[in-house]
Amino acid sequence: MKYEFEIRTGRVQIDHTLCETCDEYECAKACSLYGRNILRIKDGKPVTFMPPEEIKRRDNECLACEFHCPYGAVNIELPFPELEEYLKKIER
Repeated sequence: MKYEFEIRTGRVQIDHTLCETCDEYECAKACSLYGRNILRIKDGKPVTFMPPEEIKRRDNECLACEFHCPYGAVNIELPFPELEEYLKKIER
């Protein structure tokens, strides 16, 4: 099951099926240390606990939850259209 939520300029997806064997909760720990404490563990899975508007306001896009997840369950999408345009220009 995918758990998803919007952040300021992107989206976070967490594959809860990959979280089933986790007992370290590194994503939530990293969020509390480097981020803005958006993730909490509920029933053994990382979830948000605040309204969507508050998540967008508080999130600092530190990417720590994705970086520290040992199972690859967390995926952060941050669209960067300017990069796509630049890459098209230099390929010519």
